[in-house]
Amino acid sequence: MAVINAFSVDVEDYFQVRSFEPFIPYSSWSSYKPRVGANTLRLLDLLASRGVRGTFFVLGWNAERDPALVRSIFAAGHEVASHGWSHKPVTRMNADEFRAEVTRTKSTLEDITGARVVGFRASSYSIVSGTLWALDVLAETGHLYDSSIYPIRRGVYGIPSERVSPHVRQTGKGLLAEFPMSTWRLAGVNLPFGAGAYLRLLPYGVTARLVRRLNDAALPAVVSVHPWELDPEQPRVTSWLRRPNHYAFLRRTRPRLERLLREFGFEPISDSLRRAGLLP
Repeated sequence: MAVINAFSVDVEDYFQVRSFEPFIPYSSWSSYKPRVGANTLRLLDLLASRGVRGTFFVLGWNAERDPALVRSIFAAGHEVASHGWSHKPVTRMNADEFRAEVTRTKSTLEDITGARVVGFRASSYSIVSGTLWALDVLAETGHLYDSSIYPIRRGVYGIPSERVSPHVRQTGKGLLAEFPMSTWRLAGVNLPFGAGAYLRLLPYGVTARLVRRLNDAALPAVVSVHPWELDPEQPRVTSWLRRPNHYAFLRRTRPRLERLLREFGFEPISDSLRRAGLLP
């Protein structure tokens, strides 16, 4: 039986990216013209053309301002999950602040869709070894799974010792499923692929081969994008230091997604976890 992979979207706008925070603080977001709605609708059309459903991790700030977009995502058959409220990294919050953010986002999304929100992904994969307490908070607040952990070594995120396959872990507040971001192992080191800039920067053939390699081991990969990655015409933030990673090869995103959607099967993260017996 063919392995079905997981498809996910982090629903945030170009001006909400963490690396732009020094130039565009949270307090100034309201002064920017949103592009996330139109870009997300393009992505919904692309997925509909291939009959693919995925998981959309929606930023609470965006959901409050554009509930119609959240309803469109849900009406198209996709899973609506939480991306927190302010895109503030977990590493810069305490447990009370984090609890307030995820509770507010969960409530807002559930009020809009009328459906339970069970999944969460942290800003910039910021559940790291020093913030594993966040998993306790997620279980406490009624989330059933997390998809925030990258089993890699990188300066601002990653836990290289974490399990690379979907699993259930015991938190201080109960069980919580974890769907880690996809990696491949080379020379004893886990290297990332299939998400965001990694999807754009690696040759397509490498990404496809690595998805097949996981599938051959009976494991699903997770592919993840942001709506702004389908928007090569987005306004440029005035800092050349921030451009290489954010703006590199944006025109590759759509054709690469089209190829992946043709060549592999995809489903929402919650469906993948249930298929593996990791969610009720």
